[in-house]
Amino acid sequence: LIVLPPEKRAAVHTDATDSVAEEDAVCVLQSLLGDAIPGVGAARVFADMDAWGYTFRLGSARAYVEQDASEAWEWLAHRGLIDLRSKSLVMPQVCA
Repeated sequence: LIVLPPEKRAAVHTDATDSVAEEDAVCVLQSLLGDAIPGVGAARVFADMDAWGYTFRLGSARAYVEQDASEAWEWLAHRGLIDLRSKSLVMPQVCA
């Protein structure tokens, strides 16, 4: 849901999108969110994606994110979700 435009979020039930670009970006985003959650970490997220049956050209989720996901990183950066230089999450601004 994080990557979807607001007008699409309300209608989502299970499968959020049929967009390959969004699906690829979500894999990268999951690893970053895993690192941001205490006790989870990217390694666990990568292992979970591999166990769930995700398939990647380089053989694993970690290899995909670290070596083959340049378009996904750019997709996330274009939407303001990550900083491309540091490959880190951009934390949302909290409105008072």
